[in-house]
Amino acid sequence: MIKLSIIVPIYNTKRYLYKCIDSIINQTYKELEIILVDDGSTDGSSEVCDEYAGKDERIKVIHQENKGLVYSRYIGVSNAAGEYIGFVDSDDWIAHDMYAILMSEVDKKQYDIVSMGYTAVYSDGRKEEFDDATLFGDYRGKELDGFRSNMMCDISTGRRGAHPALWSKVIRRTLLMDAVAAADKRITLGEDAAIFYPCCLKADSIYIMRGYKYYYRIHSDSMCRSVDIGIFQKIYYFKQYMQTVLEKYDDTYNLLKQLKVYTWSFIEIGLEQIYTVRACGAYRFPYELVEKGSSIILYGAGNVGRSYYRQIQENSYCDIAAWADKCGDTKGSMIMLPNKIPEYNYSKIVLAVANEKVANVIIKELHELGISKNKIVWSIPQAIPLQIL
Repeated sequence: MIKLSIIVPIYNTKRYLYKCIDSIINQTYKELEIILVDDGSTDGSSEVCDEYAGKDERIKVIHQENKGLVYSRYIGVSNAAGEYIGFVDSDDWIAHDMYAILMSEVDKKQYDIVSMGYTAVYSDGRKEEFDDATLFGDYRGKELDGFRSNMMCDISTGRRGAHPALWSKVIRRTLLMDAVAAADKRITLGEDAAIFYPCCLKADSIYIMRGYKYYYRIHSDSMCRSVDIGIFQKIYYFKQYMQTVLEKYDDTYNLLKQLKVYTWSFIEIGLEQIYTVRACGAYRFPYELVEKGSSIILYGAGNVGRSYYRQIQENSYCDIAAWADKCGDTKGSMIMLPNKIPEYNYSKIVLAVANEKVANVIIKELHELGISKNKIVWSIPQAIPLQIL
């Protein structure tokens, strides 16, 4: 029995396809099959797929009319023979030992899901390493309850949970098949989340590890595409489908609350970074608590923290000496851990969290670091209506 199937959905990516496929066939892990799903390409990608299939008997090619990413993944998984499934986007590539590392962890404890981080590759050649999540560790049994309670996001801070991208993971095929078969094929935004999070709810074991073996290409035009007037319809399809999945579970994990926060983050980040439609200041910075021109430490990197940070970067009301969060200090991150705050000169620490109980806990922790309470400010964040620029 084949242990691993790698599925590559392809649509008009010929210029990147050779590097992508070469990186897969040259894996040190050899016990695999490669399924190339050509989703109606018109740029010559179809011929490239057939060319590789003629060279390597492990490669299977499926040609179909253009039906989108969710359907392509469904077809790929349906035709896979492997016990585990991995995905690679056709414009990306992977390190030669990525699947050897992931499958080594599978072999140790027979995990249902193993996930690692990735390396972002920018058009100017820069590379940044990003971890999969802040939820590192081995989850099974009761430990899965804690994981699921924050798998999409921390509802008190808005901080993202486990990264849903399917391309940095291996997932047991029987688990994945149910998720891809059930997923609404109309979903074109949040496709990975619509499959990964339902898998997490049914998995008996999950391992989140460090590692940056997947090379995720960020194209130069990704920040300047035209506005997609259908964006809200796409978000609606995603949210409605996920709601039907999550409402089947009891409220133990706050799943519907996670979805609400996650979806708002989708709107804020997605519109700003992908579609050049900006959610301006989701939360108003507490200007009345901070002297203009002063230097501050911003504490909190969730939705509130990002909103505060963006506003200050735009209007230069004050200077942000540093940005702190308990989940800071990861590779590629500009955010530091709170224990480094005493090293900086500042007038105030501005807490960017939505929940008063969380704010009080942070104030206590900062006081234990020797920071005077009169240097810490917090107020209930005031939401600002969404504006389209």
